[in-house]
Amino acid sequence: MAKSLRSKWKRKMRNIKREKHAVKEMDRLKRISNLAKQQDEDLKELYEVKKAADIMKRKPKTDVADGDGEMDVDKAQKKINPSTLKDEHGSYPAWMNQRAIKRLKKKQVNKKKKKGGKK
Repeated sequence: MAKSLRSKWKRKMRNIKREKHAVKEMDRLKRISNLAKQQDEDLKELYEVKKAADIMKRKPKTDVADGDGEMDVDKAQKKINPSTLKDEHGSYPAWMNQRAIKRLKKKQVNKKKKKGGKK
């Protein structure tokens, strides 16, 4: 079927268009690759500067043997109640969805009802 005059003409025109656009595409690719290389170099320089600044800020580490063996825990860490999964402010963790929160609230209400009914 692809032997008609119309399809031959279309194929010919597609080839001409492909050649014309190939030059533009090559220029665009070269420009983009140069920009990527330049940004990569900039990021490396920034990383080296940041790394040097971090090294300057660090305090010398103390020897582990003189401690009592406990790990240092970040003081900003939130304390979470294991049964309710709420933190000290009464809010649930960010990873918990609304359906899970509803389920937990239902369980807590049922526990309160059972405790109240036994008295």
